[in-house]
Amino acid sequence: MPLCPVQQMFGEAVDWKALALVRARAVARLVCEGGTQGYRFVEARRSASGDETLLVNVHVDRPQRFVHPLKATEPMALHFPAQDRAPVILALRDDFPDVPHTNPGHRSDPVSLCIDDRPWQEIKLNWTPSDFLVRIHIWLAKTARDELHGDQRAPEPLFVVPGPVVIVGREVIDAAHAGPTELAVHRPDGELSREVLVATSPSVAFAGQRFGIALIALTAARRDMGPLRFPPRTLGELADELGEIDLRGVLRERILQWVTNSYAAGRRPQRDPEQLGWQLGLLVGFPVAKEGGAEIGILELRVFFSTATMAEIGVALGCLDRGPDGIHGRLLTPSDAGAAASIKLVCGEVHYGLDRDLAALVSGEPATDSRRVALVGAGTVGSHVAANLAREGRFTWDVIDGDYLLPHNVPRHVLPVMEVGRSKAGGFARFLETALGFPDRAAYLVADVLSEDTATKAAVQTALGRADIIMDASASIAVSRFLSSTPDTARRISFFFNSEGTDAVLQIEPRDRSSSLRDLEAQHYAMTAEEPGLVGHLRASQHNIAYSGACRQATNRMSESQAALLSAAISLEIGNALRNEEGEVVVWRTLQGRVDCIRSAAIGWRRLAIADWSVALSESVVEFVAGRRKAALPSETGGVLLGVLDMEARSIHVSVALDAPSDSKGDRTGFERGIAGLRSGIGRTTEASAGQLVYVGEWHSHPTGLAATPSTKDLLQLAELAELLDMNGVPALMAIVNDDGVRVHCASLSDGAAPVSVVLVKEARG
Repeated sequence: MPLCPVQQMFGEAVDWKALALVRARAVARLVCEGGTQGYRFVEARRSASGDETLLVNVHVDRPQRFVHPLKATEPMALHFPAQDRAPVILALRDDFPDVPHTNPGHRSDPVSLCIDDRPWQEIKLNWTPSDFLVRIHIWLAKTARDELHGDQRAPEPLFVVPGPVVIVGREVIDAAHAGPTELAVHRPDGELSREVLVATSPSVAFAGQRFGIALIALTAARRDMGPLRFPPRTLGELADELGEIDLRGVLRERILQWVTNSYAAGRRPQRDPEQLGWQLGLLVGFPVAKEGGAEIGILELRVFFSTATMAEIGVALGCLDRGPDGIHGRLLTPSDAGAAASIKLVCGEVHYGLDRDLAALVSGEPATDSRRVALVGAGTVGSHVAANLAREGRFTWDVIDGDYLLPHNVPRHVLPVMEVGRSKAGGFARFLETALGFPDRAAYLVADVLSEDTATKAAVQTALGRADIIMDASASIAVSRFLSSTPDTARRISFFFNSEGTDAVLQIEPRDRSSSLRDLEAQHYAMTAEEPGLVGHLRASQHNIAYSGACRQATNRMSESQAALLSAAISLEIGNALRNEEGEVVVWRTLQGRVDCIRSAAIGWRRLAIADWSVALSESVVEFVAGRRKAALPSETGGVLLGVLDMEARSIHVSVALDAPSDSKGDRTGFERGIAGLRSGIGRTTEASAGQLVYVGEWHSHPTGLAATPSTKDLLQLAELAELLDMNGVPALMAIVNDDGVRVHCASLSDGAAPVSVVLVKEARG
């Protein structure tokens, strides 16, 4: 269609030096006097409204072979509104091609180039004449090559949609493909400048204005990306847009189906089918190809609402007629459907309702993860971490917690104050269902996992047994060790804050569970003794507050901001770690808003048995003592062993070996461990691990060629250790390192009633 004359569009010609608008005059000066390459000034014009326009010829940097037929020189109008609005770039060629990244307009208007998708309020902050002209050059050059959009970006939409935003669940869209679906469309907020509508099943309670819609879903044929257009405004225009679909035929079929069903009993109905009183909703999916047409980039969803009822549409389509009694019936001979073309439609922009797919998409996750998680502990850290993961579309949740929400919990918990007095497990399960909406129904169990009650134990085992992943957020050593020992194959994760509320810890098992939570716990304690960056990490808090006036009813001081910061670090790491086979221990420390991260991959353990005790010897201890032996050769050396005791499980985790004290003596024939600084060294390690790492025995090396069996002197020392440690009911350990590695020996007192103590010495066996 020929464009209007430039005088009609832009007003009278003026000298460019007489331009009144600052930006128009600056661009004209740059083109006319600045030696700008690629632009030739033609003339300047001013309209009666004060708008000013520069007419220029622009050289297009196009290759010999181009995709879009741009000419070597394109006439352009650089239009500057008198009001504070963005300049408009208009192509003045009648046959300018349909290309993407143009602003919407009518066919009689010049094509408007979209050179910047930022709002004018942002553009004008650093707008310059040279940048403005360069952007036009780039737009033309890349459009000619079909490179402006790029393969990594989603295609441009087909239509600009000034109508309402309509939120529709994916399940509703699927149902609408099978046939007309009854919807209740709600208007939650009447104060918004742009209407937002929420479509639900009629059975869903929803506040706000509500009206019924008969939704029909259609999928159009593939469209190539091109200029933005205004959407169809009538049923006739939409039928023309969907030329490959017999839209009128589809509507007749659906409407007559309702009428036929109402006559199914063989007698005339007393009133119209309910559906004939609904308004029409057409949900249309437009597959839009990427630039170059290689593949489909997006399915653009648009919904078209009619202002007419389905009965009125049926009459206009010529398939229904209204009888004298007001009941609509089908016409045996359909009449002309021309009247339907003028039925008005309002186009809306469709947004998917919140579900797992959408949550994963906006979170940057490649896929959803609906594995079942048993969350033990729904307190501060448990609720925050699980809420973060659930918002990312992750997991189906079983929440286990025997505690209830109290007022002092609310300032740093995801649950609101109206849940006070109710169980944390139930409240958090409801949060997952109502606040997020998309998880499968969350289950919960109000229970202490350590309970000895038969029914409770059975319920806990059921919840744990069906889990794919078990997450311990209880901050309880006893709970963590219990969960570590349950026979299920589910991978375990434990996370907690330190007592000061400044640090967070994550322990995640390897996928094959070669290191359990017990092992990772002992590894964490070793880190507190060996990592300089963890000084004071497990120090008992001195800043607790009594929330009920009783000294035993106290909690630590920790802000919601701090809890949210550390919980976010934990949930982010869980998401990454679950993609890997390996386990790890991670500690985050905060200081004045800064977060430091210390991490250690899960180490291996040598598992040994001595009588009814189990001993786990960390590979890091093995490497340490082997390294000290090598450095000391040909002399012997040694030190003490520290480990984690569990008297209930009768287990010892040897995770730290201390070096020989400075007053130790060693040569080719033997080693005598000194005592200088030893007591204070053990004390510091025990304190750093919150009392968990304690003395469990000794280690020493043998020279080259000597077996790792105890000598007479070693046996005497073992007997002394057995006498000492037996008072605590613990066996004494001695590790001997030689050319072949490390052997662990154990000594304990006999349980017999002999008048003298009998020391039993055994080698630990794997």
